[in-house]
Amino acid sequence: MDSVKRIALLMPVMALLAVPSFGCLQGESANTYRIGVIASQTGPYSILGLPAIDGARLIADEINESGGIHGKQLELLFYDDKGSSTETALAAQRAIEVDKVVAVACMSATGLSHSMISVVNDNEIPGLIMSGTGLVDDQLGVWAFKPIASEKDYIPLLFGYLRDDLGLNTCAGLIENSGYGEGGEHFLRLVAPAEGIQMITYQHFDPGATDMTPQLASIRASGAESFLIWGSGPAGALAVKQAREMGIMIPIVTTPAQSSPAYYESFTEYYEMEPSLLSMDSKLTMWPQLPDSDPDREMCRLFTESFISRYGRSPAMWDAVGAQLMMFIADGVERANPDLGDVLKARSQIRDAFETTTNLSLFMGTYPMSPTDHYGRVVHKEVLVTFRNGEKILVKTMTD
Repeated sequence: MDSVKRIALLMPVMALLAVPSFGCLQGESANTYRIGVIASQTGPYSILGLPAIDGARLIADEINESGGIHGKQLELLFYDDKGSSTETALAAQRAIEVDKVVAVACMSATGLSHSMISVVNDNEIPGLIMSGTGLVDDQLGVWAFKPIASEKDYIPLLFGYLRDDLGLNTCAGLIENSGYGEGGEHFLRLVAPAEGIQMITYQHFDPGATDMTPQLASIRASGAESFLIWGSGPAGALAVKQAREMGIMIPIVTTPAQSSPAYYESFTEYYEMEPSLLSMDSKLTMWPQLPDSDPDREMCRLFTESFISRYGRSPAMWDAVGAQLMMFIADGVERANPDLGDVLKARSQIRDAFETTTNLSLFMGTYPMSPTDHYGRVVHKEVLVTFRNGEKILVKTMTD
């Protein structure tokens, strides 16, 4: 736990190690903890995968510069999933069989990460997945872990704002045809009645869609007082633009991917058009607007300062995703102190350590794990933001 505490609570701004941007790092030594990092470097999800790589690399570099874990370095090997589930599975297999990693993480998108669940279970290696749906929380098996979030936990924040702050009780869903979208619709149907929100209609779009006007016309005709865009790719952000161009001026709420700085920069006029877009986001991106009493403010501040020093920009949601997954891995490796002379034994030792994680506070939640619960999040840290004058504005936290 000491290495993770150094990173999460101290985050010294230091001269960081120079490493290749992509591909496998050099070195076959049994004196390094080899971690496979699978993320979109190309393809439709690269806008998420590339920031995730930056976040993961910064955590690893900070740990290494501070002396490593048990005197050994974290060695990250990067693989491009190319936005394809097949490529994700193949990359995981290569990392396991050829590069002999002791753990592997998929960091881009829900649908891609799901293809890795069977791979890590079949090969008996601890694997972390970037899955935003609770549909897989009880299907992770013995070797897959999901220290991220599940929509069942943060949907109440969205609906609570529509109901209590805007006085609305009807909503339409614009849902991506993907594993993430499937989970979103499942839990929207489940949670909405309990939150006093009536979902009037569900419309669906493909992740690569460039024209959502038919679906948006159906939402307009439904009479819904608001609508929710549920997706993880660029089509969800494009739908905001097309809705406003069609004169649909009801409140729009979106899932976290649409708060990506790249999407905001591309569609600023439409994000800020009143009523301005509402989007889920991470505390990390909004730390200056958190009250001093917030228990996560200092961790987010220190990470942000170190990130800006390294990359010359502020971290966004998927930078936090990559950082969070790497912090979880580092915490488990430190507690496991695995035997690197036997890679199969080392993998099992790390898996056992992951299962005994106790109240690990990260950017998106506080996580305990157990042999029967590989999700485990008990403290939820999402925030709701809006967009004005070129800036994101904090609207509401889970504790407001």
